Amino acid sequence: VALQTASLSTDSIIITSFQRAPFCCHEDLVTMPRPELVQVAQSINGRLPKALQIACGDDVEDADIRRAIEVL
Repeated sequence: VALQTASLSTDSIIITSFQRAPFCCHEDLVTMPRPELVQVAQSINGRLPKALQIACGDDVEDADIRRAIEVL
């Protein structure tokens, strides 16, 4: 699984690859309990540049974490 992201600041394309998909599908994200959702976000963050990382702190709502994951 790989993500392709355009970087306007460097006029380049960033390819981020994962050894395996961090989640199955939209339904999987919707039913996922918060600890698992945060783990998915942290797994994705471990591969993303700092500017693209998903906020998943205690002050971030589950729905916002899900939305950020789905945008990717």
